[in-house]
Amino acid sequence: MYRKLLSAIFAVCALTIGAAAAQNAFPVSRTDIDGVTRSGYLDEDGTTVLPFAYAQAGEFAACGLAAVEDERWQTALIDRSGRLVVPYTASPVSVEFSEDMAVYRYADHSVYYTTEGETVGSYPGAVGFFGDGLLLCKDAQTGLYTYVTAEGVPAFAGAFREAGAFSGGRALVRAVSGAYFVIDTAGQTLYTLESSVAPAYMTIFGTDTVVLSNGTNMALYSLSRGAYLTEFIYNSISPFHDGVAMVRQVNRWGLMDTSGKYLTEPVYYYLSYMGEGLYAARGQDGSCAAVDADGSVIYRTPSFAGGFTELKYGLSWHGTADGSLIFFRRNGGYFASLKNAENPTLLSENVVRVTQDGTTKYINLSDEKTLFTQPTSFALGGGVTVSTVHYEKFLGYQADGSEYGWNVDFPAVSGLPDAAVQREINDAIRAFFLKGPSVSAEYEALEGGYGASLEGSVLVVWASCVSGRGAGASVWNNCLAFDLRTGARYQVGDLFRGNYTDRVRALLPAERPMYLYSFPRLSAQGVTYFYNEYESETRRAYTESYLLPFEQLSDLLDTDGACYLALHTPFAQPDAAAAPAAPPVFSDVPDTHWAAAYIGQAAERGLMQGAGGKFRPSDSITAAEVCAAIARGLALAAPDTVMTGIEPDAWYAGEVSAVDAAGLLAGLDGLRLAAPISRADAMQLFANVLVSQGRRLPSAAEADAALAAFSDQAQLSPARRAAAGLCVQAGLIQGAGGRLNPQGYFTRAEFSKLLMLICEDETA
Repeated sequence: MYRKLLSAIFAVCALTIGAAAAQNAFPVSRTDIDGVTRSGYLDEDGTTVLPFAYAQAGEFAACGLAAVEDERWQTALIDRSGRLVVPYTASPVSVEFSEDMAVYRYADHSVYYTTEGETVGSYPGAVGFFGDGLLLCKDAQTGLYTYVTAEGVPAFAGAFREAGAFSGGRALVRAVSGAYFVIDTAGQTLYTLESSVAPAYMTIFGTDTVVLSNGTNMALYSLSRGAYLTEFIYNSISPFHDGVAMVRQVNRWGLMDTSGKYLTEPVYYYLSYMGEGLYAARGQDGSCAAVDADGSVIYRTPSFAGGFTELKYGLSWHGTADGSLIFFRRNGGYFASLKNAENPTLLSENVVRVTQDGTTKYINLSDEKTLFTQPTSFALGGGVTVSTVHYEKFLGYQADGSEYGWNVDFPAVSGLPDAAVQREINDAIRAFFLKGPSVSAEYEALEGGYGASLEGSVLVVWASCVSGRGAGASVWNNCLAFDLRTGARYQVGDLFRGNYTDRVRALLPAERPMYLYSFPRLSAQGVTYFYNEYESETRRAYTESYLLPFEQLSDLLDTDGACYLALHTPFAQPDAAAAPAAPPVFSDVPDTHWAAAYIGQAAERGLMQGAGGKFRPSDSITAAEVCAAIARGLALAAPDTVMTGIEPDAWYAGEVSAVDAAGLLAGLDGLRLAAPISRADAMQLFANVLVSQGRRLPSAAEADAALAAFSDQAQLSPARRAAAGLCVQAGLIQGAGGRLNPQGYFTRAEFSKLLMLICEDETA
């Protein structure tokens, strides 16, 4: 099934989330052979607790919510049960959480929600969260800050060059004149700071302490007393965490409270806050320790290689010279170690994601059980396997000091009987991925992987990458197609007789010229064209795909050509190829029939049957036949009692009853089982199946958008629009000639294709 390309690289536009876990459920990303990355949630036993149904998924925040994205790059908030708390909407630049709110940050405004999903409001230029009921906002035109209420109206007159959030009824601000002072929630001045100093942070710590700078050194100052708590003898004073700040005097670090009292004298050569009240400290002897606010050593190691950067879920880690990772607890106790591991990310109280032996793994540290690992090889059938090869290329440093370059996976093929052909194909694939999307793109960041499929005897390989970063980044999904028997390269023109561009242009959306569609991808079902949109400040790079089935192009197809025949000839190893070819399963379905592969699969799995050696591919399919095939494909158990209104001895009684018992006939009251099922009713049934597999029915607006391309979409009844929209979103329904034909019928051949796609989703 063709789905919209999903970027595997979360860093393209990461969702900013809180640090706390959600009952030990954590997000996992899986990239399948189709090149699409999907995310779900596992528990600490490795059991899937929320399905792999999201384009991206973040960790659960302390408030119990997580941000997820769908295939349309829309963002939603879910709770631990997977319930949508905030419905899918336009994807923001980031999502942030507090204890009682979530906020979507867009380029020019922010939308705030309660943890129950209620919209608080939309605020231009919003900064941080509400404090004392007021929100700090920056005017895009003037650059000045004001405070607004939840209703979005100014809390009081006045605008400021700098301002901090309210806490305890007070906020630190800087007037347009340049003076710093403290105001209350009515905007009245409470304290004025002397003109020779400036706050290091626009924050009041504790009850009334601010950090001041004289341009060279820093000191603590008490607002209420109007007096300095320390002298200007510190090179640096950090923000306070739970009433404790790190202070540097000359080249030594110590810890101090908001009154200016030392908790630990400046004795450390290095100090950084790890979280949960612990600090990473380095002594004169080169050892590193985790210490608390009183300077008590919680954990110490004489040597380390990285780590001590974060305390999360009560755990931290450090590396060792031999390439191992050591994990220790908040109380300092040793927890676990992993050999040959790097890049750890703590995901719960027991689970860590690491790179080990070049592979991303999710490991339960309690028993060192690997809960999930990204597959590195895929069997395509016919004895053919592709294995992942990783390639990295360093290009330089970004403005923020981080490295950038290429981080790409591509496939290597094995299992071909002809070693020369296999080598030729692998050399071409490697050259394709190492060249990249263009000459200019060779000097930009490139991240992602690949997809591959075996279409008859044709291996189709495509990039699934993002080229560039930020505004202007684009999807790279060009493809290659090889005949595995000869090594021949195929392109879309090899499928047709004469000029096919006018027909293709008529089938694709008219608002875009043909040259905007990337390399078309071949399959046994048809040709898929892709439209790639660049990333902007408010939208990330994305792809829209359009499958043109062979039945829409039948009069142009060169069905005797090498490309078409290769797409419809199963690949076989030499010993199998030497055996006599098996006759067609059904006399009325030749190998060249556009749906032969689907019909063969459905018959082989016992999902659909013929009679008298015939399949009747052009006949309309009845509602009973549809239900029976779906019941078999989804392995639904027949209930003890037959569905009301069905004769117990009817051939379809058990299977239709099973579909009904599974809730898949919802919205189909009065369905005439012995009659052909209308396309509109069939789409309702398909949508019910998709929902049972974890998909979401679109909203009315989303359904309208999905159906807008079809000239007859107004013929759908209001009760069927959401179902039809979901079928279009999922790629089940493409229509024909720009029409859905909701009152028409599916042929048995058409349904065989839909059935196999539905069953593919069930087993994915």
